[in-house]
Amino acid sequence: MIWKRQATLEQLNRLGEGNMVGLLDIRFETVTDDTLEATMPVDSRTQQPFGLLHGGASVVLAETRVGGRLSVQRRRTKGGGAGG
Repeated sequence: MIWKRQATLEQLNRLGEGNMVGLLDIRFETVTDDTLEATMPVDSRTQQPFGLLHGGASVVLAETRVGGRLSVQRRRTKGGGAGG
């Protein structure tokens, strides 16, 4: 198991209420002993003018996923790294 403590999908998804995570409808879908998966729709909120996924939205999704991992990590890492 890679997590330092348990967290439910409900707890993780509640962290996104009232901020950019909720605005972009990013949802944690799976949390197991070894994985954490999140999804984000590709729609008018996350597309660039040519209809493709905007790079900035990709970064928000990636940062949210790492943040979710850190939220179930007991101790903080130095230097802002995601390791633990």
